[in-house]
Amino acid sequence: MKNNLSLIFGLIAICLTACSEKSETVTIPAQRWKDIDVRIETHPSPPLAGMSEIVVIVTGPRGRPIPDLTVSLRASESMPWVQAIQDGLIGVYRRAVDIGDGESVILQVHLQQGSDEQIMRFPIKLAAS
Repeated sequence: MKNNLSLIFGLIAICLTACSEKSETVTIPAQRWKDIDVRIETHPSPPLAGMSEIVVIVTGPRGRPIPDLTVSLRASESMPWVQAIQDGLIGVYRRAVDIGDGESVILQVHLQQGSDEQIMRFPIKLAAS
C-alpha cells in the first residue's frame, strides 16, 4: 500500500511539473568598463511593457563592489535619467524603469565614479503581449 501511494504521489508531481508554465529567464550579456563588470537583470524576465524592475550588478576585481559609484538608468534618449538605489554595499543597484512598449528597447546605464563616467547600452527584448 505504501509503495502504491508513493508511486501515485510521484506521478502526480511529474504531471504537475510537466503541465506548469515554463519560466524563460533572459540572460543579458555583461559589459566591461575599466576594471568594472556590469550585468543587468530584469524583473520579470523577460520584462513586460511599462514599468519593470532593473537590477544592475556591478563588480570590480575579485568580484568586489565598487566604492563611490552612482548608477542611473533610462530606456530612451528622450527620458530623464533616474538614479538607481544601492541595495546594501554589495554592488547591486535597483530601480523600476518605464521601458515603454514594443518588441525591444535599448536600456542605458550611466555609471559615474568621481569625474569618470560611462554610458552603457543593453538591448532588451520585451515579453510578447
